[in-house]
Amino acid sequence: MLWYNVGHMSIKHTVEEIGARMDALGLWKLLEPYNFAVKPRGTVFPYFCTVLWGERKPVKVRFLMLEGWQTLHDYVRTRIDRNFGFYSSPIEMPHLELVILEDGSMKLFRHDTGYMPCEANEVQRSLATRILWEAYGVMLRVESDNRLPMKFSDEKAIFARVETAAEKWEDRPLEIPDPPPHTEKVSFSKVDIKAAQDLPFVKDEVLELDFGLLPSVMTKEARPRCVYELKAIDPNTGEAAITSRVSIHPEAGLKGMWESMPVQVLKELIRRGKVPGELKTRSGRVFRMLRPLCMELPFKLSLHDKLESFEGKV
Repeated sequence: MLWYNVGHMSIKHTVEEIGARMDALGLWKLLEPYNFAVKPRGTVFPYFCTVLWGERKPVKVRFLMLEGWQTLHDYVRTRIDRNFGFYSSPIEMPHLELVILEDGSMKLFRHDTGYMPCEANEVQRSLATRILWEAYGVMLRVESDNRLPMKFSDEKAIFARVETAAEKWEDRPLEIPDPPPHTEKVSFSKVDIKAAQDLPFVKDEVLELDFGLLPSVMTKEARPRCVYELKAIDPNTGEAAITSRVSIHPEAGLKGMWESMPVQVLKELIRRGKVPGELKTRSGRVFRMLRPLCMELPFKLSLHDKLESFEGKV
């Protein structure tokens, strides 16, 4: 909990109390198209507030506080193109998140790339309280001026509430920096490539392949990590030809994990002892990452809107 001074009044609020006030305004849908920033004094990064509205029950709304410019750039670019970069879900992005359920109950979570979401600790709750209070103030102003979040758009800047001194806040434009260029590099062991090139090529064999996050599976650690699965299925038999699971290594990160996925596919083909005639995928990201392997082996790689083997799965 934090204390806030408004005029001569001291007001004490919890995350849940502020969340209830925000929810009572009924402005989530109006606010959804916009992003705005809150920069508390003493924080390294601005936190970018955004709304995810209309998800599956029992979730009513998710209020995300995205950490830093890089996260915002990745979030926006992934929303435009779901196959951009390496993030497949906001769950993988560093941020604080207030989840409000349809029954009015709510929880505050901390998200870090590669780890399962966890309930916020007291330090994180304290920070979130400061951010949410300012966000609530922005929402009150949006009631009468729904263009407020776009106030500085002509300046190539995002609207922000910035704490300039203890408990003193003001509107400021935060100039939007250009995002750094996105880079990817996939490389293979010459030994593994040679071993695969010597394998039988089964022209008529087709495998449907996918790689991604398993939302309900986690490692058994003090802070559980997320689990990702590489799976290839023979659509004629329904049998799994490849099943391999991995978690993010803290040093390599999400980028390193995705760049290692084609290497793992190569190793799995060697383990199977044959190269299929075609690999089908429904993911533009998987397709993009596997293309370098097509330069080394003769299989066909194709991209599809859906695959029967993975139908009904996220």
